[in-house]
Amino acid sequence: MLNLLMQSDFKNNASNTDLKKFRQQSFIIEYLYRNGQASNPELAKLVNMSSPTINKLIVELVELEIVQELGQGASIGGRRPNLYGINPNAKYIISIDIDCRMIKMGVFNLQNVAVSDIITYFDNIKNKKQVFEEIFNRLDSLLAHLNYKTSQFLGIGISLPGLIEAKTGKTYSDLLIDDLSLEEVFRNRYHLPVFTGNDSRVMALGEQAFGAARNKKDVLCINICDGIGMGIIVNGKIYEGKSGFAGELGHINVVDDGILCTCGKKGCLETVASGTAIIQQAKDGIASGKQSIISELVNDNLEDIHVSTIIEALGNGDVFAIDLISQAGAYLGKGIAGLIHIFNPETVIIGGKVSEAKHFLLDPIQQSMNKYSIHRIKQDTEIITSSLEGKVKLLGNVAMVMNTLFEQEREFFT
Repeated sequence: MLNLLMQSDFKNNASNTDLKKFRQQSFIIEYLYRNGQASNPELAKLVNMSSPTINKLIVELVELEIVQELGQGASIGGRRPNLYGINPNAKYIISIDIDCRMIKMGVFNLQNVAVSDIITYFDNIKNKKQVFEEIFNRLDSLLAHLNYKTSQFLGIGISLPGLIEAKTGKTYSDLLIDDLSLEEVFRNRYHLPVFTGNDSRVMALGEQAFGAARNKKDVLCINICDGIGMGIIVNGKIYEGKSGFAGELGHINVVDDGILCTCGKKGCLETVASGTAIIQQAKDGIASGKQSIISELVNDNLEDIHVSTIIEALGNGDVFAIDLISQAGAYLGKGIAGLIHIFNPETVIIGGKVSEAKHFLLDPIQQSMNKYSIHRIKQDTEIITSSLEGKVKLLGNVAMVMNTLFEQEREFFT
């Protein structure tokens, strides 16, 4: 239960009765985690058991402090039933969101609520080993402040950019540290299960579990940060592709004979509409004489320009900043128009730092889509920005850890 059963000798030594009981309790835990609360009769019906039997299982979970009583529900005839839910502080998850230029980390409980400060700071993933030493130092300090035991943590979820095999967690972003993979380094240091995921796919997990994609079947989640990636939800499931590389939206061609992309091709969407591209366009424009409060916000040090600087300028009505975001939105709309023709999604969610431009970004996206898409197809798709904003990938990491552990338990009992 909650990965407590993943001991090498448990399955061999446990009786069939014990395995059955633990399987049923594991089902109860997953249901309560995903649905918030349930009554004794509701749980009995779900697992097809008598009320006295289910009550015995629940009492054991309450004694283990994994489940807690939440009072009584409404009567449907007879006594009011007891309500039960997950004890939010039974276990914790460490979440780390690694972007190309920004790192975030925090600790979450089983109600998906942060129980620590959310640490956010700028760094450059290209620095590799130094980046992770800083992550370790800050995470060590965070965990020392919380003073939790290792046994209180279920695992560590890490989102990062680049190509990552969904099934193995192998990264193709050259993130080896002393010849060890990222997962191995974190596992060796913290002695916890470690799960890594592509940042855009993790965004989709966050939106599916906690955001605008909840209870929707077909959704595209576009992550616009330093690059441009996409998490794909098809028929209610995350679509990964054969190798787990699906969603590299940033590398579709939108500009004939455009500038060179980091992937080695020319004219990629990423070169004209990503956070990196917008920052470079801001630097080039100001250096060539464009008037903008962006230069004031960074005290004329153009190297200090971040997407957040441009967003702040937008809020002040800066024309140059508006033009930068409008141009990016026009290219994004062209790319999204093609996606809508292929996927016909219910919703397209725009996330990542650039999405904080809100209507300054959405309006040109819509105008461009009007130009490049078939109206009858486009009209069925809602285009919105993420309501989870800066927390979506941190929450997505929590969902990734919990989904994986529940899946491991289901496999354990088959």
